[in-house]
Amino acid sequence: MGRTPRPLPRSEAAVPPAPAHDEVLPAALRVLAPLLQLLLAAGVDYTRLAAELKPLYIEQARLALQRSGRGDTDSAISLLSGVHRKDVREWRRNGLAGRIAKELSVGAKVYARWVQDPLYRDRRKRPRPLPRLGEAPSFETLARSVTQDVHPYTVLTELVRLGLVRMEGRDGREMVVPSGDGYVPARGSGEALALFGGNVADHLAAAVDNLLGAPPTLEQSVFAEGITPASAQALAELARTLWMRSRSEMIAEATRRYEADQGREDATVRMRFGAYYRAEDTPAEAPERAAREDSDETE
Repeated sequence: MGRTPRPLPRSEAAVPPAPAHDEVLPAALRVLAPLLQLLLAAGVDYTRLAAELKPLYIEQARLALQRSGRGDTDSAISLLSGVHRKDVREWRRNGLAGRIAKELSVGAKVYARWVQDPLYRDRRKRPRPLPRLGEAPSFETLARSVTQDVHPYTVLTELVRLGLVRMEGRDGREMVVPSGDGYVPARGSGEALALFGGNVADHLAAAVDNLLGAPPTLEQSVFAEGITPASAQALAELARTLWMRSRSEMIAEATRRYEADQGREDATVRMRFGAYYRAEDTPAEAPERAAREDSDETE
């Protein structure tokens, strides 16, 4: 009798290999550079950052082992992360320092409703001035449409503090007047930092998913080099206009779907949609001068 033939390999598509570490590290350092600028400005030195990175490395190594179906033993975590086993054991006993995901404040939610609800917008689809009290549309009814737990006066006080609205007297009535075109928390505030962490983390996670072969997700940008400051300013204004248009549409649709999905057992997914624009001077000898589209999205 001949030998039993070996089973054929399974035909599922192979998982794309991760990029080589000597290619990943320079790209990661480029990403870290602006973060280090922020950390240094806040007085966080290398020693403090290294201490905080250790448990983060451990946690991510554990998650990577679980995703791959391997056991997340102390030895396996230590081997993958490079962190000593005694530190892994200490982490298991005490856990990571609390990192609580912070939701947007009630003020941000009220402003978002103000932007997307046609009842509270003007003809140009911008949040319109509202009487402070009274029947809809008023600031009182707007705030109560978002929450019954926080008094409208408390919400108004916070929006005034953030510089998002101002109070004006018109025809004997107190009017709440929007001060700007968007919700921008106070510079350096806890909420601004929470938004920074959420926005940048999700953007980076989308890019990493694409690099590691996850189902393709949107992560694209348009890049141009060799333009004048005047052109950069004009493009910045265009970017803001495009963002305001798409933001209003996305908020309206996300609100509609959120309300329709309430009570469903599979309503467990979160999403984030964003945009950014940045311009800076580049060296005069830079060889590349063509506009192009950059993307990590895979087909």
